[in-house]
Amino acid sequence: MSRIWYQSGMMILSLSCWLTTAKSDSVLQAEQAGEQEQIKQQISELISKLDSNQRVVRQQAEIQLVALGKPVLSFLPPPELLSSNSVREALQRVKLQIEKQVAKDSIKASHVNLKGQFPLNKILSSITDQTGNQLDATDLSDAFLKTTVDVSFVDRPFWQTIDDLTRKLPLIYQINGSNGHLLFSQSTKKQSLKQGNPQVCYNGSFRIEIEELQRRPLVGSINRELLRATFLIQVEPRLRPLFLSYAAADIKAVGDSRLTLPPFNPYAKYELPLGEGGKDLKFTMQWIMDSRQHPRTIQIQGLLHMELAAETLPITFDNLFQSQGAIRRRGNVSVELIDAEKTNRDSTQDLNIRIALSYDYGGPAFESHRTWIYHNRAYLQDSQGKKFWLNGSSQTTLETAGKISVLYRFTDLPRQQDQYQFTYLAPTLITSAPIELRFEKLEIPAKVTINE
Repeated sequence: MSRIWYQSGMMILSLSCWLTTAKSDSVLQAEQAGEQEQIKQQISELISKLDSNQRVVRQQAEIQLVALGKPVLSFLPPPELLSSNSVREALQRVKLQIEKQVAKDSIKASHVNLKGQFPLNKILSSITDQTGNQLDATDLSDAFLKTTVDVSFVDRPFWQTIDDLTRKLPLIYQINGSNGHLLFSQSTKKQSLKQGNPQVCYNGSFRIEIEELQRRPLVGSINRELLRATFLIQVEPRLRPLFLSYAAADIKAVGDSRLTLPPFNPYAKYELPLGEGGKDLKFTMQWIMDSRQHPRTIQIQGLLHMELAAETLPITFDNLFQSQGAIRRRGNVSVELIDAEKTNRDSTQDLNIRIALSYDYGGPAFESHRTWIYHNRAYLQDSQGKKFWLNGSSQTTLETAGKISVLYRFTDLPRQQDQYQFTYLAPTLITSAPIELRFEKLEIPAKVTINE
């Protein structure tokens, strides 16, 4: 009898806990909805003050809108709905100031706080939750993921956290080109030896490694050689890098004798695209070195610039074939679903989807040779929630200033599915991040590498 009472009591207690949790969740959701509505109302009142006859009122309203920060971008009305030119211009200034700050904040290094003994899968999920960087552990066995690791991460930057893990466990990682996630795999003994102690420099959300340092012959010269450094630069997976630019004159190589090596091409300037979904990039630098007096070690330091899409917003069309002609707006970008065309195959189907993007303002990112940055992140989702990332081709055409047409070709989709949701990931903030690199006492190879 006592056992029955005990079981009944436990059931009542469990039910009570469940009801309390459900109630607290609903209260939290209601509070969040209330806060959102309050912010929306506050923004609306401040926008109305931008049309005031008193200059001080207009100035204060503009300052307060900027101070509210990122939430303002979601609630600002489209420019075409504003009848007043002065209000339109004021909101343009507000947008630019907020977007610049959001861009600066987004490219800072993310940090991890985790201390204690945890299984590897728990550590990886905690890193993702805290940083927003997607980690892919599908290549790791269940037994390996259950390996317990003692960690002590206190406000540890993301890349240092990842490298700390690879020193504790036989792990290697690389960027998965298909989805941009950081893919982990278990390293072999040979791979671990090859990894050794890489020369790495960390700067914000960037990791720069010297993969190789070579002495190479300089054609046509007896007493001079080339010192060639191959760099690998990696970006946190949550970010979307577009271009790396640098000037040869901005990257210095100084020997232990304080002799500065001249760059092989001192006037060269480079702009390297990271391509479709790229998160890492290799680039090289070469300096001229006197083969009779070459130093034993070298110091390399310099400045690079990475152009990034610092803020990416999802724009979704729920029913693909019934939404043709619909327009969705997020931040300063509007997307129109122009058309969707289906082609049936033997056992699969292909979908061609064309959209048009228009931005409130254009700028350098809309130069004709850069329009590709607007077409490489889109996916379909079926009624069961399964995602189909772009697996065909895509192309852009620059139609007018501030407007781009994008055509996607999704191939090999399930034949039986006819209800798809289309999501386009719109890059809304383009910003340039300076990257400082510095490597100390790099050992110069003893042998010259003949051209491969």
